Amino acid sequence: MRTLIFLLFFASCTQAQTRITYAVKDKQSLYIDHYKPSVEPNGMSVMFVHGGGFTGGDPANQKPMADGLGKLGYNVYVISYRLYLKGSNFGCNTTTTEKLKAIRLAVEDAGDAARFILDSLHIDKDKFFIAGSSAGAETILQLLYNPFGTVNTIRFRGAMVFSGALLDINTVTPDNWIPTLFMHGTKDQLVPFGTAAHHFCKANTPGWMMLFGAKTIYEQAKAWKKPVVLYTYEGKGHEVANFMFREFEKMDGFMKAVVKGEELGAKEVKL
Repeated sequence: MRTLIFLLFFASCTQAQTRITYAVKDKQSLYIDHYKPSVEPNGMSVMFVHGGGFTGGDPANQKPMADGLGKLGYNVYVISYRLYLKGSNFGCNTTTTEKLKAIRLAVEDAGDAARFILDSLHIDKDKFFIAGSSAGAETILQLLYNPFGTVNTIRFRGAMVFSGALLDINTVTPDNWIPTLFMHGTKDQLVPFGTAAHHFCKANTPGWMMLFGAKTIYEQAKAWKKPVVLYTYEGKGHEVANFMFREFEKMDGFMKAVVKGEELGAKEVKL
């Protein structure tokens, strides 16, 4: 009897997950894992793009993040996307051209997933946030501030970026800025905290590619007096890309403040 009660309690505290195909590309079925809130819904939704260096990663591994946000009332949509460099790597010996193609395909897929969610899943578009980690964070930044010249008509309420960076800081303008939460380690060895080459590759390597990290983007938004929050993790490395699994209070506070229309300003918190 006690076992049955425990199982019923456990089931009531976990989210129902539904897998939905949003596109078929290159003979791949691309899908969204939808995690419903496990408490009273707050009306807000988060689309999350996983990391993995554009070579790997699995939406299923994001369940702890989805569960944590679900306990706070959020709908969470974790997407899959084409991993163009699967079987290869995103290091200094992979050409910049190949790296850019991997990012571009991920951006296209993330855009299509967002449009599918908005058009087919009947969410509140005014409470729709986008988030990503590492390669996923790079993907969402390029989607928001697209350096590839494609038209993006999707407007998110806000973004949460875990150890991500932009290809071109010039694509960010006062007019296209949205409220953004950054988390980044100052000693990130893969994605620069400020402005530097990806993986800190030397300029004479095939994969040399400059990136603009959280600190650089934050300073630009601050100069424009735009809403931006940067959690700077002093001495931390790329492990901060996994902090969406633990910093639920910070994420929740940011999203609620944005939806309520609170004056966020520009704030850096050093931890």
